[in-house]
Parts: sequence; C-alpha cells; structure tokens
Amino acid sequence: MRSKVMTWGVAGVSFWLVIGTAHASLEQFEADLQAELAGDDARMAIGQLVEEANGYVAEDVAVTYPNGDLLSIDRYRVDGRYAQPESITLDGIRLTELGFDTPVLTVGELVMRDPSAAVPSLASFETEDSTLNALSLTDMTFRLEGSLGDELAAEFDSQTLAGYLSIDALELEEVSRSAVGLIALQGVSGEFDDLATGISATLALGDMRIEALEGLDQPGEERLEHAELNGFSLTSEQWSVLLDNAWVKGNSYLGEAGFRGAEFDLGGLIDLAPPSERDELQALNRVLTGGTGRLSAEGQSASQWHEPEPGEANGRARLTSEGYLQLDGAGGLEFSMDVPISLPKGATLEQASKNPSLFEAATLYGGNATVAYRDEGLLPRIATEMAAQGRISEEQAISQAWSQAQQLGPLVGPQLTKLMVGMVDIMAGKAQSLTVHVAVPNPFMLNQFILDPMGSSERLTFTFELK
Repeated sequence: MRSKVMTWGVAGVSFWLVIGTAHASLEQFEADLQAELAGDDARMAIGQLVEEANGYVAEDVAVTYPNGDLLSIDRYRVDGRYAQPESITLDGIRLTELGFDTPVLTVGELVMRDPSAAVPSLASFETEDSTLNALSLTDMTFRLEGSLGDELAAEFDSQTLAGYLSIDALELEEVSRSAVGLIALQGVSGEFDDLATGISATLALGDMRIEALEGLDQPGEERLEHAELNGFSLTSEQWSVLLDNAWVKGNSYLGEAGFRGAEFDLGGLIDLAPPSERDELQALNRVLTGGTGRLSAEGQSASQWHEPEPGEANGRARLTSEGYLQLDGAGGLEFSMDVPISLPKGATLEQASKNPSLFEAATLYGGNATVAYRDEGLLPRIATEMAAQGRISEEQAISQAWSQAQQLGPLVGPQLTKLMVGMVDIMAGKAQSLTVHVAVPNPFMLNQFILDPMGSSERLTFTFELK
C-alpha cells in the first residue's frame, strides 16, 4: 500500500511540474510576443494561448502601433521545445496602415525552420554573424500604398506608385550577409502605375531559383552555383519585355550561361527614356531593328575543363568553350575555343571555380579559337546611320570608315587592321560573313593579355575568311 501511495505521489508531483512548466512557457510566449512584435509603445491583444501536443499556439494576435497601423496574425504556432523550437508557423498575416481599408501586406503562411527563438528578434538578423536557416512564405501580396509604397517609389525616383505585387511561394535557405544558400520564387505577378507619368506595366514571372550565391560581402567577387529564370514578362499597352528562359551555372571561365525567347519592344521603350536621350536611342533602334522597334534574341555559352588522358605524354588539362549570340534581323556571332592550360602553381580546379582570378593568372600552351560573325543587316544599317548623322552619302560614310581603319593600323597592328577592314567590307555590302581563326602561342600568359590586349594580340596568329 505504501508503495502505491509513493508511486501516485511521484506521479502527481511530475504532473504538476509538467503543468507548471507549460504554464511558464505560455507566459514566456506571451511576454516574447509583446516584446518582439509590439515593443514598449504598441498595444497587443491575443485571443487565446494554448498548449498543444509538442507545441504552443497563440490565436488571433493583434498589435496596434502608436501611428495607428495594425498587425494581425490568425495563428502563431511554435513546434518543439519552447527554448529550442523546431519551427514556427504564422498563418494569416496582415499589415494594415491607418487610413486604408485593405492591408498593404498579406501573407497566407510563413514557416521558419530551426529558428533562433520561438519569437525571433528582428535585431538578431542584423548582426554580422547572423544566419537565417530556412524561411518559406506562401500567398504573399504587397500593395503599393501607404509608407511602404512611398519608400518603393523613392527607390525608383517616382513621386507616386500604385498597384500590387503577389508571390505564390518564396523560399530562403542559409541567408547571411555574405551568402545565400537558396532563393526560390514561384508565381510572381503584379501591376504598377506611376501616377505622375501615367506609365503602367504588368509583371509576370513563372519561377526563379538562385543556388549557392556567395561573396555578397565582397563587391565584384560574387559567384553562384546555379541560377535560373523562367517565364518573365513586363508589358504595357505601348511596349513589352519578354524572356522565356535564362540560366547561369558557375562563372565566366568554367560553367554555362544563356537565354532564350528574349523579345524587346525597343520602339515603345524609347518613350520611357528622358527626352535628352531619345535621339540616341532612336538611332540604336534603327541600327538594331531597321526601325521596326522589335528585337528578338537568344544566346548561350558553355565552358568545360578536361583533365589529360592517363599516360598521355606531356599531357595538359584543356579548357574548351563554345557558344553563340543571335540578334534576329541584325546579326549572329558564334565562337569556340580549345586551349591547353595550367593554373597557377598550387591552385586546384575547385579553388579556381570559386575564384575566377586564378583563371586570369593561368598559362596557355598553344591552342586555338574561332569567332564567326554573320550579318543580317546590322553593319549596313550602321553605314546608313553614319551617313544620315554626317549628312553625307553612304559611299562617303563607308570610305571614311575604311580610312579610319587604315589610320589606326600603326596603333593596333596589321592583324586587327585586317579585322576592321573586313567589317567595313560587310558594311559596304561586299560580304555577309567574317570568320576569324586565332592560333595561341606556346606559352601565353592570360593576365598579360587582359592587362594589355593590344600589345599581346601581336603574339597571336590570325587567319581571316570573308564571304
């Protein structure tokens, strides 16, 4: 009998300890919500606080700030131990500014995994070593009204903006001051009206993904593993900018990049430019599109590293690259390269992939490159534009271009002079394509070429094909 009494006594004490701990956590939950969401000056009301299995919930949270703005959250749930939660979930977030009937910001659901606290402090994300582990939002809409809209308008040097921006899903991982592990967007749409100028536009984006973006704290040295964008459009009644797909992997020396389905309404976009710049843009429009105002483009490039074959005598790694750029109705460019290469002593390919300056310090051991240009009207239209601006005939404009190419000969050397003369021949309609083959000497320092391209180019051997 005594054993049973002791057993029930221990159980009872344990029960009350659990109840007391839960009660203490709910009190802490309420205090943290007040401190982090409301602060000292705002009024906060909570419909109810509930302890659930493996979690704590605050329902119908409303914070009224001194300026009259209202933040409301239908449900705030903390999963796991309160002191070290597994995740927090906020449902039905709305921010309404004083004087507006509809919220300026709404979020259907916000989920933060492995948060720093049950109610994280905004100040905790502002320190240099802070990291946001994982955050996802769904059904987010931002209306360009009130103070938030005014701040955005100021960023675009606009007096007043109206409209909205909606995002079906946004995901962030491993975000810090120096790097972002992942940014993923889906289902972006919006409408924007500049009330001062009367310009209106509609935005749509199917999805965008950016992975392993590093070097944000080192301007000019940013690098990423992969980025892709699909289904972008920005349109109005007078103009449009469309892009089916764009992607980037790695860096400019080792990786891939490209875009497809790009269409620009240059004629309509010119009207958005300041009046002082419109004449130059009209000239560019005539050269690129022949005055139609519509430009379609696509392009891509890919570079690969090839280790030498086992047993290959004097084998060296090779860097190959190929790609193209096509401007419909203007011209097309294709290129390829195959060069034996060695990185600076002690540098690995992995290091060079993260630090492109190591490629710039590489040594080339021969190899070749080919660049082929095919004209679809670009260069002859340049001659027409030169003639119109100089108030001379096209024959005179072409003659002047040929003379200038000859005059630059002593400065750029005979090989680059041949290149310029070949371009003038296409401008004059004597040919439609120019292919340049370049033989690289052994050895050849890449950084010397970058620092002094004119001087170093004389060591290269050029062969020209004009058709």
